[in-house]
Amino acid sequence: MTTRPELWGVLNVTPDSFSDGGRFVDPEAALAQGLRMVAEGASVIDVGGESTRPGAEPVAPEVERERVLPVVAALVAQGIRVSIDTMNASTAAAAVEAGAAIVNDVSGGLADPAMLETVAGLGSQYVIMHWRGPSETWDAVSDYAWAPQDVTNELMGRWHAALEAGVQPERLWVDPGLGFAKRSEHNWQLLAELGTLRSIGARVLVGASRKRFLGALLPEGTPVDERDLLTAVVSALAADQVDALRVHDVRSSARALDVWQSIATAADSAPAYRASYVASPPLDRHARGDAITLTGLRAFAHHGVFDHERRDGQEFVIDVTARLDLRSAGSDDELASTVHYGVLAEQVVSAVEGDPVDLIETVAERVAAVVLSHGAVWQTEVTVHKPQAPITVPFADVSVTIVRGRS
Repeated sequence: MTTRPELWGVLNVTPDSFSDGGRFVDPEAALAQGLRMVAEGASVIDVGGESTRPGAEPVAPEVERERVLPVVAALVAQGIRVSIDTMNASTAAAAVEAGAAIVNDVSGGLADPAMLETVAGLGSQYVIMHWRGPSETWDAVSDYAWAPQDVTNELMGRWHAALEAGVQPERLWVDPGLGFAKRSEHNWQLLAELGTLRSIGARVLVGASRKRFLGALLPEGTPVDERDLLTAVVSALAADQVDALRVHDVRSSARALDVWQSIATAADSAPAYRASYVASPPLDRHARGDAITLTGLRAFAHHGVFDHERRDGQEFVIDVTARLDLRSAGSDDELASTVHYGVLAEQVVSAVEGDPVDLIETVAERVAAVVLSHGAVWQTEVTVHKPQAPITVPFADVSVTIVRGRS
């Protein structure tokens, strides 16, 4: 069954937000806007009291709290689920006390050393966004070897830091931080490879709404709210890879998700047809037999049902076959027409070395999701070997093989 992602409505109660600064500073105006967004389809209202646009002046935590707490309390009193958008632990704690259910931290716990420990004690959900520092440093820190993998690796580090601080994994979200220390091409790469974030094991939030890289597709001088249509397109295209989308204009993204859900529901209604389609793709869509194969990839991880496996870890060996049409790559000799097998190998190993699970079947599913996140791949075969499996009789190998296709 296809799951529709949530829409989180952006409610900035600041005088200097890049898109709606000053419109909702008054608590009554903010409440009215929050109610409007919920009526249009928002599941969460994300309240922020400090602008994170490039060049914005920092706001003292006490000023931030003066701005957001009346609005949080008013929304909660209306039965609305609220997220507090803050980098300050003191504001997070006060907002949760006022009824907020989620702490959305664009710094991923890096701006305030007390944040992770504070969130651990609050019991709220926590969004870890990818962050490389304040906006004045972005030009110096916006280089990536391959943005989807670099961002995933850095987010995984923050995910582990949150776990070590005592935040339970089921409370965690990750956000790739579109627009934060990222050039335009990095944002598009991240949207193209959102499935890579799934290897972390947390829910995924994406906020592309009205960002500058979308504005670059419009004529110069176009008003910011003209980016809402482009945001809605991104919402629909990303819907099957994310758990929530953070947007300014809820109505347009809700309508885009209506279209996406109608198509996805139609696909779900014909599982027998879809299974046969994946097994035997028509010749005009896929070249028979074309594949990229990686064998013997090695990763060290702590999967297993026994305590000593979780404690000591062991080596896992992975074989991956990615099926895709290679005719274009063969004719134009362009890497963009195929899958970069070096990047794929790194992604597979990173997925295996993620958070511990009991079964190698689960590990295989995780790897398959990473392979299928590459848009050109229509089917993958994944084998996970466990050469040090705790078996009491002599054996040569233990492995699980799965075949998964794009739905």
